[in-house]
Amino acid sequence: MSFRLLFLCLMATGIGNSMLFAILPPLARNLGVAEAYIGAIYTISALLFLIMSPIWGALSDHYGRRPLIMFGLASFAVSTLVFAAAALAGQMGWAPPLIAIFGMAAARALFGGLGSATNPAAQAYVADRTSTGERTEALAGLTAAFGLGGVVGPALAAAFVERIGIAPFMVAVAILVAAAAVLVRMFLPEKTPPRLQSRPINPLTQLGFAFDKRIAPFFAYGCGLWLVQAISLQVIGFYVMDKMEVGPEEGLQLAGVALTAGAGALIFAQLVVIPALKASPRALMITGGVLSIFASVEMVIAGNYASIVFGYMLSAFAFGLSRSGFVGGASISVTPEEQGRAAGTTTATAGLGFLVAPVAGLWLYQTYGPETPYILTAGIAAVSAVLAALHPGIRSVTTIIQPDIEPRGPI
Repeated sequence: MSFRLLFLCLMATGIGNSMLFAILPPLARNLGVAEAYIGAIYTISALLFLIMSPIWGALSDHYGRRPLIMFGLASFAVSTLVFAAAALAGQMGWAPPLIAIFGMAAARALFGGLGSATNPAAQAYVADRTSTGERTEALAGLTAAFGLGGVVGPALAAAFVERIGIAPFMVAVAILVAAAAVLVRMFLPEKTPPRLQSRPINPLTQLGFAFDKRIAPFFAYGCGLWLVQAISLQVIGFYVMDKMEVGPEEGLQLAGVALTAGAGALIFAQLVVIPALKASPRALMITGGVLSIFASVEMVIAGNYASIVFGYMLSAFAFGLSRSGFVGGASISVTPEEQGRAAGTTTATAGLGFLVAPVAGLWLYQTYGPETPYILTAGIAAVSAVLAALHPGIRSVTTIIQPDIEPRGPI
């Protein structure tokens, strides 16, 4: 019951996040702003997400998982309402385009700073209640919830934005996420007591945990693969419009289909392939990195819409394997008392990916052409795959995937 509830909560946040990747590129074209300004929306949010995720993870060690999950969901709902208001002001001409973009950036900053509490607390909740042998698969199932939201979000955006408008659609999503917070308050049990610890809660201390020799290789790998994923997500809407030579409205529909297909591939990887393979974190990381190289090459040479969709699906499938690998490996490598910190640190890799992606992706796209971001992602994926294959810290975790302890509570 608890796992199902967490699954639904992360699915709701996945819907709220993924819809932006379908909505923002056409919205930018309608407002007449450059791609780089859309990158600024992601950058501010990503910086705060990077800084705060480890802190929220550590706070969940002190105060429990459920309060932090609720707080993050509620903050996400509020940020979505603010974003809807800014988008509406820009579309209706109540505010200049750049002011509207500033409002959207402020909304995403609210999400990055406060809404980032949900994911590390939810991951730590699952880690508290699984053995090391179960953990990679359990965390893969949990992160698949976010991916399922990634399926639903772009599909809903493509279906309803044109009919009811961006702002009403986002208000509906905010209500959905707020309802998830209420359900957590009412039905999510937390029998595992908070862990009394003396560590100070500050950004430098928590971010410093990323350099712990047990966590560092997984953190580095996660940063690389999240950078690949972030670039793909931010570029795909513009890439479809420019490659297919279509306008914002048709671009929203085509990008929505590609994003939905990609999210479906990610879910298939996490809910079907990983349980079937029973693979180690290292094997998942290597396989995901290699497949990401092929996906990037496919996007570079794509000559039609079907090729673009296939390349994006392959990229998302690869990320599903990769993410489950480095998140599970990092969790297994630390003690039970450090699960919150580990979850916060691995979650922060997403923030770093989206922090760099606007420069590495959208700036390259705007300056040197649509294919250049994917050339970069191929190189990053190659380096990440080599790291997973050769680093002794990652190699050492492969022998630990055994059910060697009893779970400490029901999921």
